[in-house]
Amino acid sequence: MSAPLPYRPPDEPVTNPLVPDPYGPVQQPLSGAVELAAERGPVVYVPGAHGGFVAVRREDLPTTHTPAPAPVASGVDPHAQRMAAKGVFAAGAGVGAYFAAGAAAIVLDSLAQALIAAAVAAGVAIAAPGRRGGGGDTYVTHHHVSNRWFGRSHTTVRNH
Repeated sequence: MSAPLPYRPPDEPVTNPLVPDPYGPVQQPLSGAVELAAERGPVVYVPGAHGGFVAVRREDLPTTHTPAPAPVASGVDPHAQRMAAKGVFAAGAGVGAYFAAGAAAIVLDSLAQALIAAAVAAGVAIAAPGRRGGGGDTYVTHHHVSNRWFGRSHTTVRNH
């Protein structure tokens, strides 16, 4: 309210019932005696029996001894240490599995190459004619090439 209210005598009726009358008589509480906050003392609101809160004077509350807080251990929280250790273990297990898979791939690749080489050697041994008790003739051919001046070459062929 920025402007002061105009003067009105106290016995004059209020024209608008929705606007409170600042000059009228003070309304009394509907039930009970008036209790001033300064006479009452500090009040604490506690949960009541029917779901609401009830005002109780602080001196009427039971006094209980609150235990001293336990000393806080210095250092890192043990739960946090366990969580970090699980993370490090998981990372190490993942890296170890990666290297193990690489080693297994190398071993399997080498084994496959050895089996292929053995199969090729067996196929060549079966297909090639060899000295099997009075078989065919063997010819050895030697080619001897000798180069001479001005791009001339001489070739000698000998069969044994």
